[in-house]
Amino acid sequence: MRRMIKLMSSSLMMAATCFILFSCSEEKAKRDVTRTVKVAKVESSTEIKKDFSGVVEAVEYVKLAFRVSGQIVELPVIEGQKVKKGDLIAKIDPREISIQYSADKASFETASAQLDRNKRLLDKQAVSKQDYEVCVANFERAKSAYELSTNNMNDTYLTAPFNGSIERRLVENFQRVNAGEGIVQLVNTNKLRIKFVMPDSYMYLLKSTKQSFSVEFDTFKGRKFSAQIEEYLDISTNRAGIPVSVIIDDEKFDRNAYEVKPGFTCNIHLNSDISNYMSYNMMMVPLSAVFEEAEGSQKYVWIVSNNKVQKRKVKMNSPTGKAEAYISEGIKVGETVVTAGVYQLKEGETVKILSK
Repeated sequence: MRRMIKLMSSSLMMAATCFILFSCSEEKAKRDVTRTVKVAKVESSTEIKKDFSGVVEAVEYVKLAFRVSGQIVELPVIEGQKVKKGDLIAKIDPREISIQYSADKASFETASAQLDRNKRLLDKQAVSKQDYEVCVANFERAKSAYELSTNNMNDTYLTAPFNGSIERRLVENFQRVNAGEGIVQLVNTNKLRIKFVMPDSYMYLLKSTKQSFSVEFDTFKGRKFSAQIEEYLDISTNRAGIPVSVIIDDEKFDRNAYEVKPGFTCNIHLNSDISNYMSYNMMMVPLSAVFEEAEGSQKYVWIVSNNKVQKRKVKMNSPTGKAEAYISEGIKVGETVVTAGVYQLKEGETVKILSK
């Protein structure tokens, strides 16, 4: 019996010893596990590429109106119709205006003849200088009235000031209209303005002396047309960003082949070289290398040195829109940063770099 107890006691001691040894080995194995990470080299870059979403607008957009009142007797255009510069849009009945025109023309011709006669008489001293000056004044009044009537007669015809399309007809034929009342809305579809909003943080991109824009319409994917900046506000409106507009100036942009109309959406591709604007080099890293802590907006990256990681504060200027970020402070060209699993690492942890 005693021998059996002794054997059982020895077995238990051996089991306990094995368990302790196994646990120590497992713990040691856990400590010896090295995390494998993906990395990338920090590169220097002064060329920034960014994409924005925009909307097409017409450069020339006007509501046409007569300068005189009257009844419309011709309105040959319809909505959507294309017109050329000088084409007739509408005509007002000229009869009422022609009566005044005829009277003013007769008065002008009479005053002109009277002035010529008094000028000859003045040379012969057959009329006083005062009477001659009164005749000059009458002539100037008659001339002004005649010019006004001539303009009014010409204004009975409303023509297109540029090539475009009738977007909307605001009145009907034979309707009586007042001076200044809108007749049609004319839009120049050959000149297009692209408007978009740029975040405040990208303001420095517009300061660059070397920049280029291209536009890609949603309805014509894969076709890009060069554009140039028209204007932008140097302030953010309603904290929504910086309003920017560009004009397409590409000779390949044929409106007959690409029927792009105001209201269409598109992508604006900006390529900006900031080497002449920045007083420091801009570093480029994969966007996945940049992370934040649980609270706060401070940005960090993991620097790999001697197979150990070190957390480094950085200042990120902007993402590029191509899964990359531009860093202005905190890292140097040639350093190695972790690009995957950044939230699982700890300061000073040993890592193994994943070979490509």
